[in-house]
Amino acid sequence: MSEKQSFLQGMFTRKGLFWIVLLASLVADIATKAWADSAVRPTEPNVTPIIDGFIGWKWAENQGAAFSIMDGRPLLLALIASVVLLAVFGYVYKAEPKRRWFLTALGLVASGAIGNLYDRLLLGHVRDFMYFMFDLPWHGTNILGFEIPKKYPVFNVADIAIIAGVLLLVLMSFKSDKKKSPEKSETKPEAKAAEPAPQLQESAHGA
Repeated sequence: MSEKQSFLQGMFTRKGLFWIVLLASLVADIATKAWADSAVRPTEPNVTPIIDGFIGWKWAENQGAAFSIMDGRPLLLALIASVVLLAVFGYVYKAEPKRRWFLTALGLVASGAIGNLYDRLLLGHVRDFMYFMFDLPWHGTNILGFEIPKKYPVFNVADIAIIAGVLLLVLMSFKSDKKKSPEKSETKPEAKAAEPAPQLQESAHGA
């Protein structure tokens, strides 16, 4: 078997869930950005409420990451996104097909990274259009050099996919840690349960 065949098998054999999640999320991201470009962009800088006081439409062209991190450095952010994608595809290649939740999480992260990478390479900025209208709790508080802003930054479907994928990976890591800890405690009761057997045999002989 050639290395090319081995790679293709590792990426595609019984791993259709990853590709379905990736493509579905990516199509949703690009389609909603195209809609927002024509429907939300003309309303800039106004906010169009969806649920008054909670969420609305607001156009933003983000040249940085969330909370304006690395603002004005689209090429550096594109490089970081490319490295993340390589890591994700590496995990997909090594992942067992039965790990469906893991593949789903990777598909979400990959779709979000590709969606925003597409914008940065094509436009030089990311198209954002969803906006939380309420103030963040503890805004203005400085935590390790980061000041909590008054408002959550404008975001898009790609950002939602990335956050959902990362949260799913975190939850899975907690679940796997809980599975490992009971295994150690279960070994001791088994050893104790085996000890009374000789005593039963001795009493039988005595009878």
